[in-house]
Amino acid sequence: MKDGKGMKPSLRYRLDRMTRAVVMRVIGWITHGATEQRVDLLREDVKTVLLVRGNFRMGGAILATPAILLFRENFPTARIDFVGSILSKALFRNLPLDHHYEVYRSFPKVLWSYVLLLKRIRSGSYDLAVDVSGSNSAMGAFIVGFSGARFRAGLRGKWEKWFNLRYSRPASKNKYYNLPELVGSMGLKTSSVFPTVVLSAKEKEQGQNRLETIVGEGRGPVAGIFAGGRKTRGKRWPKENFFEIASRLRAEKISPIIFVGPEEKELIGYFRNMSRELIPLVFEPNLREFASLVAACDLFVTCDSGPVHLACALRVRTVAIFLQRSFDRWGPPNDLSRIVYRDAGATVDDVLEVCLHELNDRCADRDQLQTAND
Repeated sequence: MKDGKGMKPSLRYRLDRMTRAVVMRVIGWITHGATEQRVDLLREDVKTVLLVRGNFRMGGAILATPAILLFRENFPTARIDFVGSILSKALFRNLPLDHHYEVYRSFPKVLWSYVLLLKRIRSGSYDLAVDVSGSNSAMGAFIVGFSGARFRAGLRGKWEKWFNLRYSRPASKNKYYNLPELVGSMGLKTSSVFPTVVLSAKEKEQGQNRLETIVGEGRGPVAGIFAGGRKTRGKRWPKENFFEIASRLRAEKISPIIFVGPEEKELIGYFRNMSRELIPLVFEPNLREFASLVAACDLFVTCDSGPVHLACALRVRTVAIFLQRSFDRWGPPNDLSRIVYRDAGATVDDVLEVCLHELNDRCADRDQLQTAND
């Protein structure tokens, strides 16, 4: 069944969300608010820090990584732990964290897992717990509020009653900038830190070798194309457009690879039938291995989705196709990507023009670097 925005969320997904919403509402009714305090955190003896991002999407996890880097800079000798999903546990490998607690969303596990989680967290005797979701997540605010930490920090708003350190919302709506702003508003040292995913040298080598096997010898620049985006939010380009941009890039002596993820598995048959094996198709459910392939690309093309933020966090030049005017909130900065948007909808010609421009610039930079080295 379809609605105006695409496929309806599954019954289980809706049940999970409804269960969490009801539980959070009941807890909000029966609990008292914390007394607000004002402290200079840099003068406090902060030896243990807990960062919380209660989000189960790839993009949400990646956009939380500046918090890890900035809190490590401010508290270099502290134990810094994180509460997040299984995705964030995989993505945060090689970042300066000491421990990762995993949260769950599936019913019925969601009903009892948080009791055990809070018991473990409270035993850690944290000095500072921070909701780094922008206080948009009731679950994140709840975990911070009941963490037992001496200082429990988050933004003013719907869930502020559980914080004893409350801060005004950042001036910037863009998710690439508001976490550093939050850190600054807490009186801590801050800077323009972009999301980061760190691959090991071995992972990079394996990704490069696998990419070369996929595209073959004598290849031109490689353009990864992620044929995804959340259909329920109206963020996915038509599959025909993804195939056409791949075909036209190939005609320009560029080696395209079409990627699909677990949420796009239904597209595998279409791309295989259309490409006749001329355009490689990759389905890689392992997140770290997918990241290693993305890192080996010269350019990455995708709609507004988690892989947009993954490619940017890997510092792969990215073409981000936005079908809605949400790029002011979710769009990567120009240092990392080029955003393609039209009110009437981005066309294949629009995207192709930007792809060729970006690849030409990359090749020019590479030639200049080679000349300098020679």
